[in-house]
Amino acid sequence: MLQKELLLTRYLGLFIFAGFATALPEESLIAASVQTHPKNKEENRNDVIKLQFKQNISSIKSAASESITVHSTGASRTLRNAVNSGALGSRSAFDTPFAVSSVSAATIQARQATDINAVFAQDSSVTIANSGNGAASGASFKIRGLSVDSLNGYKVDGLAIPYWSIDLPVENFESIQMIKGASAFMYGFGAPGGVVNFEIKKPHDATTVSLEAGYRSDAVFRQMIDAGGTLVDQGRLRYRFSFVNEIGNLFNGGTMRRDGVTLAFDGKITNSLKWDASMFFMKTLQENMINTLSIASNVTSLPSISGRTQLGARGSWKTNDMKVVTAGLTWDINPDWHSRLSYRYSVLDEDFPGTLMTLTDNKGSYHDNAFFIQRQWWYNQIQEATEGHVKTGPFRHDMVAGISWERQLYDTDANATTNKVISTGNIFNDIPTLSGHTPADFYHPRLYHYIDYQQIAPFLSDTVTWKNWSLLAGFRYTWYNENDFSSNGTKTASHSNTPVTPVFALTYKIDPGLNVYFSYVRAMQSGGQAGSSNVNRNEVFAPMESSNYELGVKIARKRWSLTGALFRLDSGTGYTNAQNYYMQDGLARYQGVEINGAFAITPRLTLSGGITYLSALYQKASASVTGNHVEGTAPLQASAQLHYRVPHIEGLSLDAYFRYVDSMYDGAANTLALPSYRIWDIGANYVMPVGKHHMTFRGMIRNLGGQRYWTTYGNMAALPGDPRTVSLSARIDF
Repeated sequence: MLQKELLLTRYLGLFIFAGFATALPEESLIAASVQTHPKNKEENRNDVIKLQFKQNISSIKSAASESITVHSTGASRTLRNAVNSGALGSRSAFDTPFAVSSVSAATIQARQATDINAVFAQDSSVTIANSGNGAASGASFKIRGLSVDSLNGYKVDGLAIPYWSIDLPVENFESIQMIKGASAFMYGFGAPGGVVNFEIKKPHDATTVSLEAGYRSDAVFRQMIDAGGTLVDQGRLRYRFSFVNEIGNLFNGGTMRRDGVTLAFDGKITNSLKWDASMFFMKTLQENMINTLSIASNVTSLPSISGRTQLGARGSWKTNDMKVVTAGLTWDINPDWHSRLSYRYSVLDEDFPGTLMTLTDNKGSYHDNAFFIQRQWWYNQIQEATEGHVKTGPFRHDMVAGISWERQLYDTDANATTNKVISTGNIFNDIPTLSGHTPADFYHPRLYHYIDYQQIAPFLSDTVTWKNWSLLAGFRYTWYNENDFSSNGTKTASHSNTPVTPVFALTYKIDPGLNVYFSYVRAMQSGGQAGSSNVNRNEVFAPMESSNYELGVKIARKRWSLTGALFRLDSGTGYTNAQNYYMQDGLARYQGVEINGAFAITPRLTLSGGITYLSALYQKASASVTGNHVEGTAPLQASAQLHYRVPHIEGLSLDAYFRYVDSMYDGAANTLALPSYRIWDIGANYVMPVGKHHMTFRGMIRNLGGQRYWTTYGNMAALPGDPRTVSLSARIDF
C-alpha cells in the first residue's frame, strides 16, 4: 500500500532542500521580515540573518542545559521556565513542589526524537514500556514504576485528549512537560504515575520559516515545515503553522506513514482581552506491525532476539485518525489578575485489522490470534480558571480558582475478533501472516456505546508566602459519574463518586537557588479495564484511590545543579491472575529516591546524569501476589549524558548518552524476569551559514552496541527493544 509513496518520498528527500531554496523567493522573505521591523530591506535582512544564526548556535549550546531537564530538572535557566500545572496555574519548575521535566523543541530536534520514548529516554525515573518505532500500539513508558493514564494522563496545552495506543508527532510541539506522581488536584481523575503535557507551537511576532528533511533506519524519510509570524500589525493577529510527514520501511519489517499538522492563531480583541485558537490533526497508517506480544503463564524466560525480528503479521494494518480543536479567551483583569476560559474538542478513531501473538514456551513458540477491532473516543472539555496574587500584611497569596467540565465517550467494537487462532510457529523460523485470512473474513465492525464518563470539578488553591517560607493548600471537588454498557445497549454498571482531592506543600527557600519542599496529594483514578487477551475482556472496574508523598530539594548554581526526591505512593492496583483474569484489588506501594544533577566541567563540556532506586511491592492483594514486586518496575535505573562543544569549530557539538535499566518482573506472579540492559547512544549537531541563511545538520546513532533487550508494561506482555538505528537530518532556517 505504501510502496509507490515510499519510492516517491525517497527521491523527494534527496532533492528537498534544493527545491526549498529555489521555491521561496528572496524578496518575499525580506518583505515578510520587514513587516515587524521598521528598517529598510537590506538592514532588516542582515539583522534577521545574524539573529537567526546566533539563535541557532545558542540552541545547540542550550541543548545540554535543556536536556538536563529531561533527567534532572536541574539547569538553572530551565528551572525558571514556566510549567503548566493545571489547577496550580503556571509557575516555574523551581517553584513547583513536585518533580517535573520539561523538554524544549530545540532538545527534541537535537536528539532526533520522533516519539515520547526518545524525548524522555534520559530521565532516570522513566522506564520504556513499549517501542514506538516497532509496535502498532505506540510508544509508552512508566514513571517511577507507574503507567501514564491513556485516557486522562496525556494533555495538549493542559486539556485532555484520548491517547490510546498512539504516537503524537513530537515535531509539532514546542515543549513536552512531565509532572511526576499523583496529579488529581491539578488535572482531575487520572492514574497516579504522572501527567505528560504537549504544548503546541505558539504564534510569535517574528516572521520565520524553517524546512527540514530527515532519514532514519531502515528507510524512513521525513519532511517538515514550521512557519509563523504576524498577519495584522501590533499583535492583532498572529499565526503558527507546523506540518510533518514521515513514510517508509521500519527495521522490523513494518511500514508506516504519519502526518501531523498544527495551526494556531492568537490576537487581541482589546488590550486586556485576547483570544486564541488551535487545531491539531494527525493521521497514521502502520502495516505488518505487531500490537503487543502476550506471554503464556507457563513461560519462565524469554529468548534473546533482535529488535529487527518481524513479529507483525503480513497483511495486517492499523490506522489512527485524531482531531483536536481548542479555543480560548484570556482576560487581563489588572496587572495582578487574569482569567482564562477554554474549550476543547477531540476525537480519536482507531481501525486495526491485525493479530495478537502469544508466546507459549521458553523457546519462542507462538500462536497468533486474529485481532480485528475498531474503537472511537470523543472528548469535550470546558475549563475556566482565574489566577493572581494579593498581599495581606506580610503575607503574599498566589491564588487559583476555577471549574472544569469534561465528558468522555468511549465506543468499542461489538464484533471484535480476538479468539480465532490463525497461525502457529516459532519467532526464529516463521513470520506471522494473515494469508488466507483477509480482513473481510473477520472485520465487520459494529461500534457500540461502551463507557460514558463525566466530571464536574471546582478547584481552589492558595500559596501563602512569608519571607523564605511558602505553604500551598488546595482542593478539587469532583462529581464523577461513569456508566458502562454492553454491546446490546444494556447498562451493565454505574459508578458515581464525589471525592475531594487535596494538595498540601510546604517549601523553604534557603537562598534564591536552593529550594526544599514537602508535598502531599490525594488522587482518584478511573477503574481499570480487562485487556484484549484476558478471559474477562472489556470488563470495567470501579474508581481507585491513591496518595502521594514527596520530600525534595532543587538546587540551581552557576556551574552545577542538583535535584533529589524521596517519594512514596500508595495506589489501588490491578493485575492478571494465574487464570488469566484481570483483577482489581489490593494496594501497591511505590517508594524510592531519585537524584539527578549536572556539572559544567569546562565552559564547553557538561556532564549530567541521574539515578533512581525504586521499591514497588504488592502490599494487599490475593495471597499469591501479596509481597511480590509490581510487574514492569526496575529496582535501579541510571542515565548519563556528556555534551561537548568542539573548540575552533563554531556550531559543532557532540553528545554521548548512557542508560541502565535493572532486571524486572513481567507479571504479578513474579515467575518471569526480564534481564537488565545497558544502552549507549551518540549524536552530533552542526550549524553553518549557507549564503544568507543557515543550516543545521544532525546525526544520531541509538543503541550503538546493538544490545538485545525486552521492554514491558507488565500484565504478561512484552516487546523486543529497538536495535541499532541511525537518524540523519538537515534543516534550513529563513
